[in-house]
Amino acid sequence: MAEKLSRIAAAAAGAVAAGWVAALLEARWARVAIAEPPALLSSVLAAAGVAWPVALVVGVGVGVASLFLHPAAAPSLGRLSSALDPDEGRRERALLCLLTPVAAVAWLVVAARLGLGFLASPLGAKPSAAAGVLASALALLALYALVLGGARLLSQKLALSLRPTWALSAGVALAALLFGYAVATGTTSGAGGTLAIFGVLKRDELDLRAPGLLALMAAAAYLAPAALGRVPVLVLAAVALVPGGLLVRAAGSGLDDRKLALAAERVMPLSKLVVGRLRKLSDADKDGFSARFGGGDCDDRNPAVNPGADDAPGNGLDEDCSGRDSEAVKIEAAEPAAPSDVRQAALAKLPQKLNVVLISIDTLRFDLGYMGNPRPVSPKIDALAKQSVVFDKAYALASYTSKSLAPALIGKYPNETHRGWAHFNRFGKNDTFVAERLQKAGIRTLSVQGYWYFFQEGAGFERGFDVIDSSAAPKNVQVEGDRSFNSEKISDAAIALVGKPEQANQPFFMWVHYVDPHAEYVKHEGFDFGGTGRDLYDSEVAYVDHHVGRLIDAIEKSPAKDRTAIVITSDHGEAFGEHGMLRHGFEVWEELIRVPLIVYLPGVPPRKVGARRGAIDLVPTVLDLFRLPAPSGEGTDFVSGTSLLLDLIQPAGHEPKPRIVFAHMTAGPNNADRQAFIDGPHKLITSDGRPLGLYDLEQDPAEKKDLLDDAALKEKVMGRYRAFVKGLREVKVKPQ
Repeated sequence: MAEKLSRIAAAAAGAVAAGWVAALLEARWARVAIAEPPALLSSVLAAAGVAWPVALVVGVGVGVASLFLHPAAAPSLGRLSSALDPDEGRRERALLCLLTPVAAVAWLVVAARLGLGFLASPLGAKPSAAAGVLASALALLALYALVLGGARLLSQKLALSLRPTWALSAGVALAALLFGYAVATGTTSGAGGTLAIFGVLKRDELDLRAPGLLALMAAAAYLAPAALGRVPVLVLAAVALVPGGLLVRAAGSGLDDRKLALAAERVMPLSKLVVGRLRKLSDADKDGFSARFGGGDCDDRNPAVNPGADDAPGNGLDEDCSGRDSEAVKIEAAEPAAPSDVRQAALAKLPQKLNVVLISIDTLRFDLGYMGNPRPVSPKIDALAKQSVVFDKAYALASYTSKSLAPALIGKYPNETHRGWAHFNRFGKNDTFVAERLQKAGIRTLSVQGYWYFFQEGAGFERGFDVIDSSAAPKNVQVEGDRSFNSEKISDAAIALVGKPEQANQPFFMWVHYVDPHAEYVKHEGFDFGGTGRDLYDSEVAYVDHHVGRLIDAIEKSPAKDRTAIVITSDHGEAFGEHGMLRHGFEVWEELIRVPLIVYLPGVPPRKVGARRGAIDLVPTVLDLFRLPAPSGEGTDFVSGTSLLLDLIQPAGHEPKPRIVFAHMTAGPNNADRQAFIDGPHKLITSDGRPLGLYDLEQDPAEKKDLLDDAALKEKVMGRYRAFVKGLREVKVKPQ
């Protein structure tokens, strides 16, 4: 028993020692990713404290497993060789050692393919996960039986004389070569042949640092007992347990520094995984916020008091842990509804029987040529912008497609939609898409799509369209973008629809969505800007711009050119290293949610609108352009935006006024809650109502200087934020 305890203690000590290495690395990564990083020593101590329970669990777990796998003695490379090489059953054992690593790679391929298929299925999250796990387990059993049977059969048929240790080395090498080949030749979307799925490991934004740190702990725990066999068990226990004091420190004052708590929550890879769980475990009143680990709850005995609570003004209580009782704040209407005569006068300047073509381009940043980009990435869109009303500061509703584009087409903020919890949200019939409203009013509705999510039955995007052309979509469903491209086919399909006779005699609404700028980026002939990620992205944008230009040209040559409006926008942007991020999702920085918004109206003079506007205004604007009434506002029949009609027409005396802009990455299986509240120059970023950062976009457009330490400014902006959010018709969605 003493020997077993010593081995477990040694394994735990090895893992905890590796935890210190992890803490040093995390502190270093935080200093690289944050413009104003926390102190190095505090970062190391906090990271070590947070990592300690993980390291201890990994160490004890590996130590116990080692006792079962190696009951005679602690594992080492020498002992492994001795255990594998006895003469009895040597041939069959050698074949098992050779085949097992290769079979493990084969199982990973099968499990990954199964998981991909179930993720893209219309099943809910729980059924998809259960089906995927069951199918993977069955595949594992089948491969295990195949390897055992194959090794036994081959040992009888082949006269091999191979040492099992050599066979194991050869098997591991062969599996590594196979795995390396799969990663090297696979696409970063996982699309393609059988092994292509492993190409996702090349993705720039894939952060494998946390799994790497866990693997380091496990390796240290596995090898430590043989290396530390002569160290007294009390010393080993001290090495393993004493750092637990740092966990107590992190639970107390160790993460009180706001910058350090945010670093642990957002940019330290292992801490990011652990801190949320520690907060949940230490949340005494179960209100979703903890008083420990920088969670910010100022009274963990009262679930009505927490950083996300609605602080009733004037009651003398600090329900939201801001440090003071809030004052009553009234959010003014975004803009008074236009008087009927003003609206009618504005509409009179538009052609009768107006058509609207909505062009949305996936993952399109705001900084195109017409915004000053020196690269010729968007000459066709730039040319349209010169004839259009351009909104310089337009914002998507989130930084991820399903949380942004569907709400924009519904006309509600993301947290007002019945969205479910899936990665690919499905939207129920409680939410009415703009196409459904138009179809009901007798407007012909057309959709041209090149990606399964936008036409698959049950997602919601397909509702309300008389015609859906999905001929440009790849035949094989991919969860993420692949290295194929289809903008040419999308424009071909859209041009064909525009040219059909049935579109000539009645107003129509057409939605065309281009997907190519979404990763994975492809260099296109004739649009070569270089080989970096941003260069390839720009090549994609230029390629899409060319084919969008073809559609614009076709509209200009059509009989309906003088009565066809064109709207160009995007679902979100893309990051290229800003704020330590690549790609999109997760956060709501400017590079992720600021997007183009161009509206071409026949006969309306071009101009720029400098006031901030959001995609929330698209649906009421489209309804106005078709001269349709606003929704009733009863129950779920409402839209939350304000029509851009007067901004577009700008009748005498109208000046675009500032409005609050709100974006919301609603929580889901792969992301935490993030909200962006922009009021005048100030942008507040929150998570579940808890402030994470405050920036002055006029003085600091890159969001480098956090102003949350300015107590007066924080109180003012937080008060307006809470009043605004309180006015939303939020739909609560629970994790599945």
